[in-house]
Amino acid sequence: MNTEERTPVVAVVGADTGAGVELAAGLEDLGASVAALPSAVLARGDGFGNALEDIARREGGRGEGALDGVIIVSVGTGPTLSGAVADLDAAAWNARVEVPLQRTLVGFQGAYGSLRAGGGTLVLMVPTLSLVGAAGFGPWAAVTEGQRALAKAAGRAWGPSGITVHCVAVPAAVLAQETVMTGHDRPGLPSPALDAPDMRASVASVVHTLISPAWRSVTGGTVAVDGGVWMTP
Repeated sequence: MNTEERTPVVAVVGADTGAGVELAAGLEDLGASVAALPSAVLARGDGFGNALEDIARREGGRGEGALDGVIIVSVGTGPTLSGAVADLDAAAWNARVEVPLQRTLVGFQGAYGSLRAGGGTLVLMVPTLSLVGAAGFGPWAAVTEGQRALAKAAGRAWGPSGITVHCVAVPAAVLAQETVMTGHDRPGLPSPALDAPDMRASVASVVHTLISPAWRSVTGGTVAVDGGVWMTP
């Protein structure tokens, strides 16, 4: 594989959210060519894959029709609201859990073709709360664990095609689209060992590293970027 330095071409899904805007800007600061897509694109089925193919043909990337990375920041529907699972009826559970997971699957399926063409990387942003638990956020934790399981399965299955898959876990408040308490990850949070993560600076730097050739031997894992709060393995 050609590892000479060049401009990586990435698509950021969820660039219509605050976290997505900041991440896209941070990747551009680091020299990436970024195509910003709204999270609603994941509701269009095959339309998402077609959108990525158009970006790849227009911008280039690792090769003809290829992207270096697809970054999913938000799937565009709200599991982030708090609430006890016992209080959710079937419709609410579907909206908060089933639909986000379906959209995540659409994202993976749509990204496959444009990543396979040149051996690219898929990065899924998730909250750290699923790693340690958080009272009142069972639906969001359920979505996140489903997403992490999907990332592991895809990382194993797509490795022979040269595709790597990663989850990047950040504090839940960074990803939340609704107004939530910044300490909702769990009562009595440990003090961070480092500075709190910033989407445009520290998180974007980690994502930029994950899509680089230097990380081609790593896949299927979750990288916690939370300033050293939980220090998960």
